[in-house]
Amino acid sequence: MSCMRQGSSCSSTSQFSSLKYVEPPLYKCEVAAFLRTSRTAEHYGWKFWGCRFYQKNVKDSGCGFFQWFNDEDDKERMPGGERIKIGDLEAALDGTKLELSSALRELKLKKKELKEVKIELNEGRKRMKNLCILCFFLFAINLYLIRV
Repeated sequence: MSCMRQGSSCSSTSQFSSLKYVEPPLYKCEVAAFLRTSRTAEHYGWKFWGCRFYQKNVKDSGCGFFQWFNDEDDKERMPGGERIKIGDLEAALDGTKLELSSALRELKLKKKELKEVKIELNEGRKRMKNLCILCFFLFAINLYLIRV
C-alpha cells in the first residue's frame, strides 16, 4: 500500500479494496491525529480529531491540536480499522432497530389483546351481577311463597 500525506487517498488490495483510505490530519507533533469522542455535557458523543499524546487532567500533555470531526469531509480519513468497526456498529444498530420495531409491533398486538380481554371480563362481570340479582329475587320470591 502506498500513501501520500495530508488528505491524499491510498489504494489497497486487501479484502476491503472498495474502501478508500485517507490518512488522518497531521498536526504540530507531525503525527496522525487520533479520533476521539467528546464526553462534555454540551457536545456529548461528538467526534473530534485530537493530539494523540493528550492525556486528560495532565497539564501540558500533547500539542493541543483539536478539530471537530465532520462526517462528510472526514469519513474517508478514518483509519481502516475504525471505519470497519463503525460499519459493524452501524450494522448492529440497524439490527437492534429492527428488533425494537418488531418488539413494538408485538407490544401493540398484546395491548390490543389485553383490551379485548378486559372488555370480555367486564361483560362477564355484568352477566354475573345480573345473575346474582336474579338469584336474589328468586330467593326472595321463594321465601315469600314459603311463608304464605
